[in-house]
Amino acid sequence: MSAAAAIIEQADELGEQIIAAGFAANGFLLDINGALDVPRNFPLPAPWNLPSRLFQFPIEVIRAEQEEPRKIGLRHPLLAAHPFVQHVESVLGVEIAREGVTNRHGYSNRANSLWHHAVDLISAGKWRELLETQEFTEPRNIFKAVAYGCRYSHHADKKACGHIGTAEARKIMGEMDATEPTDRAALIRSFSAPSPCQQERGTEHWPINVHGLCAEDEAWAFIVGIEDGWFSYDRAGFFQWSPIGRDRYAAGDSASFTETSGQTAFAF
Repeated sequence: MSAAAAIIEQADELGEQIIAAGFAANGFLLDINGALDVPRNFPLPAPWNLPSRLFQFPIEVIRAEQEEPRKIGLRHPLLAAHPFVQHVESVLGVEIAREGVTNRHGYSNRANSLWHHAVDLISAGKWRELLETQEFTEPRNIFKAVAYGCRYSHHADKKACGHIGTAEARKIMGEMDATEPTDRAALIRSFSAPSPCQQERGTEHWPINVHGLCAEDEAWAFIVGIEDGWFSYDRAGFFQWSPIGRDRYAAGDSASFTETSGQTAFAF
């Protein structure tokens, strides 16, 4: 065995302990997963039973590399109260790093986990639970999740799929003390100009591209865009610029504009 291999083997005592305790099947899967996940049959009271990846994978695992030993840390300090975290600490006889851990390059997946908490609960239609557990994420993640929920709130059959509508989005923004922009049209015109995208045999699609907006304004933009008719869902359920929205965008600051049909319309 080479000296380098001996160092890695010696440094991975924690990995062997985790595997022996049954928290991972083997070292390969432990490295690939990068986390200790809560078993499906592990009893969890509220709020820990929410469908949030932050709650389902609360412990980050950093693989052993070169002289760096394997490390485990919480993806958020408040996860110290998580029943599974407490169980792992009891079995391993260690206190898991409250402020998290990083690899030898200073990288951690914690930031992504905070986003996952917001978007997972919005996707599941559990926006009230998100507000109740907002201390596990950041306001910008909640705003981004609101924008996401507005974009993906319907299927082609028009049945709700667990995401949010504008009424629910407004309730979230109100609870977050978000300030609604006064110039609704200017907010939408800050988006990239509508441009068609069409596959060789597909139907024409008008994707919505956002650049440069802060998370709060982006959330408001999608709420306003839906309410004022700038955006709509096509027959397949895809969210895009509506015909009226495209015409209105092309008109700029004009008080009126001409629709594709040839009719004159007033700005929203």
